[in-house]
Amino acid sequence: MNHGNTTKVAALIVLGLGLGLSGCKKGPDSDNPDVAAGYRGADNNDYEEDIITADRSKDYDDQGKGISPEILQNIDDTILTVYLTDIERCLEDEMSEAETRFMRSAFLVEFTINTAGKTSQGKVLQIETREQSAKGEDKGEHDSAAMKACIETSVTEWEFDPPPEIDFVHTYRGTVGEAF
Repeated sequence: MNHGNTTKVAALIVLGLGLGLSGCKKGPDSDNPDVAAGYRGADNNDYEEDIITADRSKDYDDQGKGISPEILQNIDDTILTVYLTDIERCLEDEMSEAETRFMRSAFLVEFTINTAGKTSQGKVLQIETREQSAKGEDKGEHDSAAMKACIETSVTEWEFDPPPEIDFVHTYRGTVGEAF
């Protein structure tokens, strides 16, 4: 074994540790989150007017109680996995009335959910129902009045568990039938 190489390796390790430790030393201002502070003033910086700083905190008026993201996600998941079939039934009824099997609808509905998880005040804000051919070609808009009434009735029969922490108005955008 060559002792000269061992000595060189040991010296390099000690030197590396020394450099690494000296590089980790923090200065008195190193924990200061306002890193631009040392560069402010005409004597320290030629670009004083370019420095932008943010307020560290801002006071906001009380926004009241809110709904947890988990509850909101649960509501949307429940609509997709359980209640969207109600809207699909509305479209199927409309297709039977129009004597076609090729129709699609896009809608925006809002409804109130109370702290017991029950819904009320369903209102369709936007709706478009379109007929199409068997190949998916657009055949034009279909009167959405019956579809709208069916959706508004359906959403007022829904229940959510777990319920939200406060009564609130939920808005849901969805589509049924062949994709738009």
